[in-house]
Amino acid sequence: MKQITYCTPTKIILTDGNVKNAESLLKTKVTQIGLGENDLTLISGNARVVLDFGREICGGVRILTHYINGGKPVRIRFGESVSEAITPLGVKNATNDHSPRDFLVEIPQLSDLTFGQTGFRFVCLEFNGGDYEIKSVLAESVTENHEIKGAFECSDPLVNEIYSTARRTLLLCLQNGMIWDGIKRDRLVWIGDLHPETLGLLYSVGDVGNIENCLDFAAAETLPTDWMNGLTAYSFWWIIVLYDYYRFTGKTEILLKHADYLETLIRHADSLIGEDGSTNFPSDFLDWPTSGSRDAAEGVASLAKIACDKAAILLRIANKDASLAENAAAKLSRRKTPPLTYKQAAAMRYLAFDGGGKAVGELLTANGAKGLSTFMSYYILTAIKRAATAKNALDIMKEYYGGMLKKGATSFWEDFDVDWTDESGRIDELPHDGQKDIHGDYGKYCYTGFRHSLCHGWSCGPIQFLSETVLGVNVTAAGCKKITIAPDLGGLKYASGKFPTPFGVMDIRHDLTEAGIKTKIIAPKEIEISLIGCEAEIKRV
Repeated sequence: MKQITYCTPTKIILTDGNVKNAESLLKTKVTQIGLGENDLTLISGNARVVLDFGREICGGVRILTHYINGGKPVRIRFGESVSEAITPLGVKNATNDHSPRDFLVEIPQLSDLTFGQTGFRFVCLEFNGGDYEIKSVLAESVTENHEIKGAFECSDPLVNEIYSTARRTLLLCLQNGMIWDGIKRDRLVWIGDLHPETLGLLYSVGDVGNIENCLDFAAAETLPTDWMNGLTAYSFWWIIVLYDYYRFTGKTEILLKHADYLETLIRHADSLIGEDGSTNFPSDFLDWPTSGSRDAAEGVASLAKIACDKAAILLRIANKDASLAENAAAKLSRRKTPPLTYKQAAAMRYLAFDGGGKAVGELLTANGAKGLSTFMSYYILTAIKRAATAKNALDIMKEYYGGMLKKGATSFWEDFDVDWTDESGRIDELPHDGQKDIHGDYGKYCYTGFRHSLCHGWSCGPIQFLSETVLGVNVTAAGCKKITIAPDLGGLKYASGKFPTPFGVMDIRHDLTEAGIKTKIIAPKEIEISLIGCEAEIKRV
């Protein structure tokens, strides 16, 4: 269900021109315009007001006006950073792509109208003549009303902030009953991006219709002999999403609905895999950093191996022929992988083959957070934990995601490079003399400059990483009928959380003691619990 809330600005970034009583815009007022208003912001001639709403929002701006004299069209410009909000279209790749963020509107007197629908935190209002009396400028926040059932908390405040920001990012991207990739740009269902979003949603909210809607939508618009979103890897990601959704929910009906599609897809994929594991896939896109590199094909081949292993399980459950999936996986296992360069491909190799050799492990841990990407963060961090330690992975996560938080992030970005932080300012400030603009001056691939989205669902990897690694939650039977708890605190003193299941919510608490990890669990009686590396007191409800 769609939920609309209204947010008052938290700060006035700047005013230019004849603007009086601007601080009135920061007051919480009745959201109804009246004839006898007396606490108004007065704007005359050519003027500008830039407002900060304190956090990333999906929605538009609602403007309550009193009397207007000789008003001309007002320019509204949205921004995920201050710099974007004051930058015209075409400068540093500022764009109206997907959702208009820069446009002119007629604002009548005694009006209460909402303009725009995009992702933003800052709004710039440019007045081009006339006299305006404005009561309020409010952000209209549009979200879906889902109950948050999952949780995570630990002894490190930064880790807690990373978790809560990742969850907030993901929840903002739940729109129209789907899971969008972003709320400013790429308001689409990208199936590869959907996998980290699916896991994040299952761990933090539980089963909601958005995941199944996306699975159905992608299958309906793509023939099984084509490739979802035009990318080979994304059809493989669809298989993995389907598998994980079934693993968590136990819904056999979704397997049966898509069984024929899955069987045809696997048959087509198998035809493109040689006996030696060589592949003839039409695209080798894994993640933007690997684009055009030899690593891209290796990463997609590893992804295909993971997908084929899971497809075999699903097809068997659906009483379909699993032999083609098993055969495809076996052929991919014979593939000779050259030395890798990128952490994205190394992570997929490690996860596909439960290791990958010393060189792969060394690549994953080299140079800390350098070489990470927001899309692949969950897979890289998980592989680092397995190749090294949970502490290594936690430290890298804190360096990477903490880097965005230090720059004012209230949601996590489409892409991020820790090197950007060296000479740049915060997104909630204009760059000082000699500083780079971390939004307008950086970005790579398809998201350079202000086209870069600062709220992207695929960046939610810390949710599932912390839930699986630190809390140690691992679903081992469909529908969460069996769950293994294997915590690795990675140097944390304690960690606690909630994990939603079809039978109800599990409460988990781990404390590090001199004798080891002491665990308390409150769990539905229907769930069979196995323990690894901890002593647990289990209460059934």
